[in-house]
Amino acid sequence: MKFESPLVLASPPDPARWDALVTRAPGASVFHTSDWAKLWTDEWPGARWEALVVEEGGEYVAGVGAIVRRRGPFRTVDAMPFATYGGPLVRTGHPDPRGLATALLEGFARWIGGAFVLRASLAWYQGDREAFPERLEPIDSFTHVLPLSADYEEVASHFTPSTRRLVRQADESGLAFEVADTLEKVRAFYDLAVETVRRRGGTPKPRSLYERIFHDLAPKGMGRYHLVRHGEEVVAGSLHFFHEGVATNWLPVSREAAWPLRPNNFLIAGILETLSAAGYLEYNFGSSPADAAGLIRYKEGWGARRRPILLAGRRSGLHRRLRP
Repeated sequence: MKFESPLVLASPPDPARWDALVTRAPGASVFHTSDWAKLWTDEWPGARWEALVVEEGGEYVAGVGAIVRRRGPFRTVDAMPFATYGGPLVRTGHPDPRGLATALLEGFARWIGGAFVLRASLAWYQGDREAFPERLEPIDSFTHVLPLSADYEEVASHFTPSTRRLVRQADESGLAFEVADTLEKVRAFYDLAVETVRRRGGTPKPRSLYERIFHDLAPKGMGRYHLVRHGEEVVAGSLHFFHEGVATNWLPVSREAAWPLRPNNFLIAGILETLSAAGYLEYNFGSSPADAAGLIRYKEGWGARRRPILLAGRRSGLHRRLRP
């Protein structure tokens, strides 16, 4: 497929030039990096990392990346997989950031508009609605973000009284907090992930993905697993990703029978205290369905506030018939 200048389809993009763009673009996240792309191309046989890019002086000054999976003549395009943030990036200081973002989104709309694209998705954190073309009309979503401070007590002062009470209860429950720094501990996390995802009505991701995150991202400081134990039993855990002073909670897991111990409150309080001491700037709790009142109340109880996400994409008629 050909795109109008200045857009070029890189398949794959050059990792060094791409990561230089990620480092220098507002709104970039761990989910934009070449390491995140490699995670999925390694996990999914035949998947490719592709990107629409704008080059100036031999460098990428703008781009939108995606993982493309092919099934015979058909394909899916996710920027990036599982609705993690993957909107357009434009290098800081460019004289026309909206113009480049608009060009990228118009190119993306053309990219996913073919008859053989079964499904496509894009999630733009704090995106610019005016940059979307008419044929790629976004819908509104949101995540919850908590600003951090070097003084944890300052962070904790924004907790609601009920959240502070539950944290005190958790502190009195005999729980222990630890980094999952061995494959055996990651597998304990995975067992809880399967239980948690099935309880929520979802399909668990394969264990190989979590082990790949442990081997490929954790050594680079981009991801970390934590566990909460009650005695010898693992009762809760989390998987966080890290980028430029921002920690993102990608998957919290817990054992339902242990909920009276408040392990989730214990875990989040421990994470926030650790991140504050380490100088992190923000904690992203992750997105919530608009009708999940209890989950939204839980996140806002920590002092987190909504930030917008714009979601766009398409599903072909064939995909809707196969997966109504």
